[in-house]
Amino acid sequence: TGGAAGGGAAAMTVAPMDRPDFDAQGHFDNVVASGLVQDILRSANSLDAEVQDLDGDMQMVCYENYNKFIRATEVTGLVKSSVHGLQPDLTRLEKSFAQISETSRKVEDVVQGRAREIEMLLKRQRRCRKLQTLFELPATLQRCLDREAYGRACEAYCACTPFLRQYKHISTFRNVLEASELQMARIKTALEWRLRAPDLSSKDAMNSSTALLDLGEDLA
Repeated sequence: TGGAAGGGAAAMTVAPMDRPDFDAQGHFDNVVASGLVQDILRSANSLDAEVQDLDGDMQMVCYENYNKFIRATEVTGLVKSSVHGLQPDLTRLEKSFAQISETSRKVEDVVQGRAREIEMLLKRQRRCRKLQTLFELPATLQRCLDREAYGRACEAYCACTPFLRQYKHISTFRNVLEASELQMARIKTALEWRLRAPDLSSKDAMNSSTALLDLGEDLA
């Protein structure tokens, strides 16, 4: 273990010339005073070789850094040229986006206007259908009477007459109401005759009684 530690310490030993406080003149005097001529020449040659290696490394580093600098300069120039070359396209693109935004706004305004118009038309259509149902009430009651669909006739009559009575001061609605009441009088008579029939089934009797009760007729 001691030998390994000693080897590690030797490996970590810094050469005199690599120390920050290296004394070149003192080192030279010591080598000249203690060494042979051959040793001095060998040391000088070794130093020359190291200097050349260091000089070559420095030149290589400078060359590489110079190449990187040149490349960076070229890239910067290309970027500037590209940016300047793209400027007209960017300007046109900006104008195109502005036109698209303006067109989108106009389309949105038109669509909103159309949507309001469609909504109004739908409301009118619903009103027209309601009015059509009101105006066709007498004919609907007549068809129900012909088919003996008295329950359906009562539903239609009870659904429409509140509105007709509310606006009976208008001659058109008053005429519809009078015609509908005339039809309902006939339907009531038909229901009463049905209830007197001796062969009336219990189901038909129940339906007829329910229809008369919906019309406010007293069955007592």
